[in-house]
Amino acid sequence: MIIPAILLSVVFVSMGFLVTKNNARYILSGYNMMSEQQRSLVDMDGYLRFFKQFHLHLGISVFALVMIVGTFNANFAAIILGTYPLLAYCYFVLKGNRYFPDIKNRRIWTKVTVGILFLTTCGVGYLFFNGFKNNEILLEENNLKITGMYGEKISRDKILDVKIVDELPKITMKSNGFAAGDFRKGYFKTKDRKTIKLFVNKREKQILLLNTMEGDVYFSSSDVDSEDLFLRIEKWRRL
Repeated sequence: MIIPAILLSVVFVSMGFLVTKNNARYILSGYNMMSEQQRSLVDMDGYLRFFKQFHLHLGISVFALVMIVGTFNANFAAIILGTYPLLAYCYFVLKGNRYFPDIKNRRIWTKVTVGILFLTTCGVGYLFFNGFKNNEILLEENNLKITGMYGEKISRDKILDVKIVDELPKITMKSNGFAAGDFRKGYFKTKDRKTIKLFVNKREKQILLLNTMEGDVYFSSSDVDSEDLFLRIEKWRRL
């Protein structure tokens, strides 16, 4: 969580120095599409001060909030990192509008932009809501079913072995999955270039490893003890 927070903070702070009076007509969205007459009505000096202050405050506050909250709850810190900047930009778009003339369609585009940012924030929030739920293993007659995000069904005859491990293999990258806070779900690449599937809550020390014909699946949940789950699955496999 520290590295993403640092990178995002550096990006925001850098953006505060990116736009100047000399290059605004080329890179500043909206302003670069105006006529010379419309540009002459823009309070560019005031807007650039606001632009710089906003991005400096955003960069510093993102880092500070993630670091402080992360010491108590990694999941809340991830939510802040994913949604706080989007909500901040809603404020930025609305507040920054006062520096521009009331030209045709500008109010409409402002509302559209804020609407898109708000809906994106809701979408990210929903992703976190599902991602921070513990997955569950259900033992059906002939299938082991993993519920929740990236869930799947594994046929009984495709499970080669089941055991308890104390740690995950070295992960090098996420190929198609969710990774935030205490949770890792989906497909990940290991150091030895294998693709594994995770349904892992990192707060749990013991992890269930399902060795299947289609690859290794790692599972842990704060809702069930891994050893109890292991015994249940072993009993089910002998039926």
